[in-house]
Amino acid sequence: MNQLTKQNEIASLISDADISRKKIAAVSDILFRLSHNDPTVKICDTLTIAALSLETEDIPDVGGIKRYIYLARVLERIDETEERLKGFQNELNESLTELYKNDELLRTLSEQLKKENDILLSFEKVFNEIIGSDASLSDNEKQLLQHGINDLNMSRMVAAKNQQLIELWNAKNSSLISGIQSIGNTLLPLWRSQLSEARMSCSADDIRRSFETGRLTAERLLSFVKK
Repeated sequence: MNQLTKQNEIASLISDADISRKKIAAVSDILFRLSHNDPTVKICDTLTIAALSLETEDIPDVGGIKRYIYLARVLERIDETEERLKGFQNELNESLTELYKNDELLRTLSEQLKKENDILLSFEKVFNEIIGSDASLSDNEKQLLQHGINDLNMSRMVAAKNQQLIELWNAKNSSLISGIQSIGNTLLPLWRSQLSEARMSCSADDIRRSFETGRLTAERLLSFVKK
């Protein structure tokens, strides 16, 4: 093999490796944009506003004619709360949809990084084998290959940092999804049931119980969106 052919083959190998390096750089660009427009931040802000709107103000138990005024206010409050719950449920559903989409994007990016990192490892092995086994390599060719190895290592370091960032986002996503599902599947049905019972019975105990569940729901939501 003449020197020119060997140089062309080395250049071709480095060029092939650069394809994976560019793909890793493209993932970095996507993650950079996400970091400045993190959908989970918007979701947390939206749910925080929704949670604050659900907080109820208990009306003290009173007797006599004031009791009828109290009951009228409570029934009105229950109607308003049930209406807000419809909008709140929509917020939860839309948030879950966005989180699932974000989760899928992060999963795809993570798989891309792993794939390209494995390719770079194979190129690094080939470069080292050429340096170690081909005694006819010129100093310039060895430097070219070593520079290529350094570039591969740099890209692999970038890929590793991106994987760490994705893991952090995945953990936040999973926490939000779990919290939203818990509220949607457990607390909201319980709250609706208690509101219905309070309307039917007009019992102070039932009313207080429904208000307390409302406060618990808001507190639970705020606890995981502010993590």
